[in-house]
Amino acid sequence: MKIIFLDIDGVLNCEDTPNPRKFPYVVDSRLLELFRQLVRATGARVILSSTWRVDPVGLFAAKFYDVPFEDICPDMPGAPRCEELQAWLRKHPEVMRYVVLDDDDDCLDELPLFQPSSKTGLTPEIAMGIEDYLAGRSDKDMRANALKRLGQNIHAIFSRDKS
Repeated sequence: MKIIFLDIDGVLNCEDTPNPRKFPYVVDSRLLELFRQLVRATGARVILSSTWRVDPVGLFAAKFYDVPFEDICPDMPGAPRCEELQAWLRKHPEVMRYVVLDDDDDCLDELPLFQPSSKTGLTPEIAMGIEDYLAGRSDKDMRANALKRLGQNIHAIFSRDKS
């Protein structure tokens, strides 16, 4: 089984996504269609790893926009996202190949991360990279450069819930 762990903000929406009412949960139809094409091409199952999954309004919005996902990662408050993904994977040993599609790098160094810029969201180049990776034609992921990832990791440490 092939899996795509999906973040939404910065992947299925971006700085150019129309949002005149400034809704907190919005999906860009262009990016969503590109993602749907990717899912069809790979035959992968989609697991929602986005923080949208832990807010009933966010989960409703994902369903409203018809974001294709079959399951959600466990919510582990205070834990980095990588631990949530690994917990899901431990419960599903049938997974043969997987990718993480996320614009952020929250402790995802050991996982196959495909990381679009939040300015652009998912791109055709990243979609092709995921397709090649899931098909076994490549073992190369597509991360942001090291300096950007360092900044994201520092931000993640200081923004975690301390309660």
